[in-house]
Amino acid sequence: MLTHTVTALLCTAALHGSAAHLRLVGVVTDKATALPLADASVRIYKNGEKLRTMETGANGRYEVLLDNNADYVIRFVLPDHVSKCYTVSTHGPEWEGDHSVKEVYVEMTMLERLPDLDLSLFDLPMGMATFDPLNGQVRWDEAYDLRIRPEITALMAAYERALAGRATLARNDS
Repeated sequence: MLTHTVTALLCTAALHGSAAHLRLVGVVTDKATALPLADASVRIYKNGEKLRTMETGANGRYEVLLDNNADYVIRFVLPDHVSKCYTVSTHGPEWEGDHSVKEVYVEMTMLERLPDLDLSLFDLPMGMATFDPLNGQVRWDEAYDLRIRPEITALMAAYERALAGRATLARNDS
């Protein structure tokens, strides 16, 4: 009986109050140079609605604290580059009184837009994460990663070939 009472109290505490929150921090970089990209727009969508937009500074850094019990899309946009995004779900039970913040680092690499190459695959999320406010753990959807990885790999190979072709043309024009 005591075990059932303790379990019931823990479940009740987990359903009410505050809990661990997730802070996303990272840097937006250029694929070709690996350097940070300044002035990239980081658009945060919460439950399908645009919550806010921020710009990366000279160091390419971004940071956002997410509310619990929501679905987020974090979208990165920069002129002349391919937009990319990832998703985070923060749904789950919460421990009362837990005001901790868990930080997760996510680098987003931006690609220069190439006019002759269809890069619309990058409109799909580059990753899908789930944050558990109860234990502060983040899990990336590995099955999703496995499904899109072959397409991303093939597209990146085509992208690299297109860049090499542009470089050859530029050398020949010199």
